[in-house]
Amino acid sequence: MENTSQLVNVFVEGLARLTSYALTDKEKEAVVHGFHKFHERLERMSSTSSLRQLAIESQNQSGKVPRCQHEGTCMQNAIRGLLRTFLVGFGVKWGLEAVPHLISLRLFTRPSLLLRGFSRDTTSFASFLAVLVSSYKAILCTMRHIRGEKGSDYTNSLVAGMLAGLISAKLDRSTSRRNAISLYLFSRALQYGTVWVFERWASRQQTEDDKLRSRWMKRAHSVDVVSATRRKLEREAVEEAGVEPRVNWDAEWNADTKMDTEPEWNPQTTISWSTTVEPSLETKREARRSHFVRSAIHWARSYAPAALMTFSVTVITYVLVFHVESMPTGYAHLLFKSSGFDALYPGKVALVFKAVAQKMAESTTGKFTIPDGMPTKQFVSQIPFGDTLAKSFDDHIHHNTLTCGLFHPSTTSCALGMANSFSRGFPFAMKMYVPLNIAVQLMFKRGIILKDPMSVLLKIIKSSTRSSAFFALMSMAILQAPCIFRNMLGRDTVLGYIAGGIFGGLAVLTEVRSRHIELGMYCFLRALQMAWNVGIKKGMWSNVRHGEVMMLSASMAVLMSIFQNDPTTFTLTYRSIITRVFGKN
Repeated sequence: MENTSQLVNVFVEGLARLTSYALTDKEKEAVVHGFHKFHERLERMSSTSSLRQLAIESQNQSGKVPRCQHEGTCMQNAIRGLLRTFLVGFGVKWGLEAVPHLISLRLFTRPSLLLRGFSRDTTSFASFLAVLVSSYKAILCTMRHIRGEKGSDYTNSLVAGMLAGLISAKLDRSTSRRNAISLYLFSRALQYGTVWVFERWASRQQTEDDKLRSRWMKRAHSVDVVSATRRKLEREAVEEAGVEPRVNWDAEWNADTKMDTEPEWNPQTTISWSTTVEPSLETKREARRSHFVRSAIHWARSYAPAALMTFSVTVITYVLVFHVESMPTGYAHLLFKSSGFDALYPGKVALVFKAVAQKMAESTTGKFTIPDGMPTKQFVSQIPFGDTLAKSFDDHIHHNTLTCGLFHPSTTSCALGMANSFSRGFPFAMKMYVPLNIAVQLMFKRGIILKDPMSVLLKIIKSSTRSSAFFALMSMAILQAPCIFRNMLGRDTVLGYIAGGIFGGLAVLTEVRSRHIELGMYCFLRALQMAWNVGIKKGMWSNVRHGEVMMLSASMAVLMSIFQNDPTTFTLTYRSIITRVFGKN
């Protein structure tokens, strides 16, 4: 009996210790409280005090480094991150596959579709996320233990993020998804890394500006004191002399104005006349530099996102027109659908841009005038891929130029072609933005929906309409704005299509300013990917073996270093997301 009780005690103690690794101190105390009650039953059978010792140990503070902000020990933090992230990642991936079946109602006729989410692909994605988060937590705590209080936490988090990216990258079996995640994190690292450097520079410039302002304030104060003293002495001297004062003592003394002619000095009426001192040339330069820096900081914070968006859309436009095969298939399909091109050339949109690119490469003048009296359909049939594209044209319609015919085949008017493009793109964008805005409101503002549903509904309508107008304007400008320059110059030029991209990027000004940076970074990510593909196609560079792993590792290093030490650099939404994923460490 004694041996049996000892085995039971050992088993309970081991179970308690194993459970404690996955629980916080608060949760552990609740578990230990339950073990205390169970221990009273075992007291009669065992003289060991293992459970009492376990309770004492659990009540003691764990030996964690003061910098660690997580609950429980460092081992508990890592294990908890591993288990929780795996379950969340698995659930999200499974949900993304199940929701389309639920919306299409196929799930009700084929419930077995739910089982498709339980696949190796889902497991590998969840494993990648779990190892990424838990390895970062474990390495960060290890670095803190090894380096102690003297070590910089910038270095600790940078090394932890870099190693976590290296360890977890290859766990995701999907190469395309791995590349997409790496590119996304790289764009975010570039964004917030730039913001971090800029804000530190702006802070330093503000400090220097404050010092310059302080010197001027001290100087102005000293001039005022000297001037007041001199005026007092002058007043007393005049009163003693008994003569009328030649100076208006109540007038405001302007320390920044120098008198052209100074009054004649008279010892019976005045003692001296205070004059201003012109600022030195170096001081003037400092003031001009300070003004320029303040203006640059204001411009960067206000217009840099719009400039980034314009640059990105310009790159996308160039790749679309001249290297359409280098565009990601999904993004190209989105542009084709939103602009209405997919309805004009069902399944053949890419051939339009291939034909334009080939004609531009062959021509030295850029003039593609259609002869008078010749239908556009007949002329199109003579160009590359023309037999396929000509089927979309009416037999009798005649355009002045080939490219106008290709970009708005249903009308000869460029202005009407722009209007048709906008009218096709706006409803498509509404179908995309309305569900998105509804989902955002349900996820983050459920309480407001219950309190004031009408205001939330109006906000959804306003936000969706504004975003849809932006998207339709951008699509219209990319494909139809070159008509303006084509008509002005009488020929097609690369600069005309680049100008279309610039106009398309400027459409972001119709959006809320807070969304400019998000839209700019999304388009910049796509532009970066397309530019890389074009460079490979032209032989400017080649694919780097395991390049996505190195990109993921470097991006994690930058993001985690900023998140751990200067989290306010992130936007509120992104900071909330990354805190939910990685927690407080």
